[in-house]
Amino acid sequence: MVMVMEVVKIDSQGRIVIPKSLREKKGLNDEVEILEMEEGIILRPKKGKSWDEILSKKIKVDWHNALTVSLESLSIDDIILG
Repeated sequence: MVMVMEVVKIDSQGRIVIPKSLREKKGLNDEVEILEMEEGIILRPKKGKSWDEILSKKIKVDWHNALTVSLESLSIDDIILG
């Protein structure tokens, strides 16, 4: 069920203010994901880190020897639990 809670204006720079009570209720704190749907746009709290974000901090790449990746001292728990 979809219900209109409030109508807000879009400012000249394309910004909107999401009411504080709604941000708190839906957990919209730091970063949000924007999903484009046929019916409109959905904002939701950013989920955990992407694989790119996780792996970029965990895997050491030797750029002098292309495609050489160092996985020594790295366990699957290190990657997943970061």
